[in-house]
Amino acid sequence: MKHFYGGQAVIEGVMIRGLKNCVVAVRNKNKEIIINQIKLPSFTNTYLKKVPFIRGLIILVEMMVIGFRSLSKSSEIIEQTEDNKLSNFEKFISYIFSTLFLVFVLSVFLLLPLFLSDRIIFFEDNFIINNIIEGLVRLIFFIAYVYLIGLNKDIKRVFAYHGAEHKTIAAYEHNQELNLNNIDKIQQYKKEHPRCGTSFIMTVILVSIILHVFIPREPLLLLYSSRLFLFPLIAGISYELIRFSSITSENYFSKLLSLPNILMQKLTTAEPDEEMVEVAIAAINESIRLDKQD
Repeated sequence: MKHFYGGQAVIEGVMIRGLKNCVVAVRNKNKEIIINQIKLPSFTNTYLKKVPFIRGLIILVEMMVIGFRSLSKSSEIIEQTEDNKLSNFEKFISYIFSTLFLVFVLSVFLLLPLFLSDRIIFFEDNFIINNIIEGLVRLIFFIAYVYLIGLNKDIKRVFAYHGAEHKTIAAYEHNQELNLNNIDKIQQYKKEHPRCGTSFIMTVILVSIILHVFIPREPLLLLYSSRLFLFPLIAGISYELIRFSSITSENYFSKLLSLPNILMQKLTTAEPDEEMVEVAIAAINESIRLDKQD
């Protein structure tokens, strides 16, 4: 069975996760493509990653760890370029998608909508409507956050590399030979992809709305603790839904299931230029080479 390659955009480059490797390709300020491997987390090969509804949380944590290491590596590569130092804004980008992003998710996406739906925007004695309001506020916050950071030109470049990653992976999955002679063919693929990491976050929010609906909001301890203790289950269900829609991508139900995620990627991806696609090709080819070598 063909391995489903995945990855993410990094500063001026692309990370690709292979079977047993993780490759970061970055175009430095001398216009050279620098390729590096990054260390995978120690729990990467745990047998739990094969257990349905448990593997989702493990893969989510793995994505975060790998994502942070990939962004750190891309920062190092650019900083090592002779007479070029990483700008403060580029350093900021490297953290906004990692540690700070995690804190932001936990505080704003989890606690603030909960507080608003419990203290400000709420209907007396109707916990179902209040739970729906909480979920919708959380969804609006996420969309607004992505939209606002996407207005910055530096973030737009990251989003364009995100599009390059998606197009290159899609070309590989359709058995296209990945080389510098067929960049035009790769550019014909869509910049959105159903297995995107953004899809994971979007699906988590949508699944949480459904699961939280029927949980009473009293006592207060139950309300707040349920949001934390249900998260592993929500992550597990979300991953299985994304996996199902990827495997059965031509199914009408799968397309419907993927629609919110694809629409969200209209904000988190941008059309890449040829040099960006070239970097993505270098990353996935190196990852494939390492897998064959193993």
